[in-house]
Amino acid sequence: MKKTRTRYAPALLFVVLGTGVALGACSRENRALGESPRSDVNRALQSLADARCDRAMRCNQIGGGQRYASRDACVQSVRRDEREDINLYECAGGIDQKELSECLSEINTADCDSAFDALSQMAACRSSDMCLH
Repeated sequence: MKKTRTRYAPALLFVVLGTGVALGACSRENRALGESPRSDVNRALQSLADARCDRAMRCNQIGGGQRYASRDACVQSVRRDEREDINLYECAGGIDQKELSECLSEINTADCDSAFDALSQMAACRSSDMCLH
């Protein structure tokens, strides 16, 4: 009986290790090869700031007497606000690129005065969806 267990032990070990590697690969399938979570998060923050500030420009929210004095002020403000939810602590595994793309698409297609579009953005841009843990 002892020989039977010993004979199957290497095969069982191979299956267990193979499953662990496969599961680990699946959790990071949305991150480019060689990307670190830090660069993933920084790139996501910049993409979100660019998209939100492009929308602010389109909607005349940047300039004298507007919400933001300049595009740079907009980018700094958005990055600061987004960093509260999208950071290395919350997104330790990086960013789900599919979810980020959905969020950016919602921002880019949103009308300036639509409350419905604002709600759609909130739903599409949840950090709980974009962050890989």
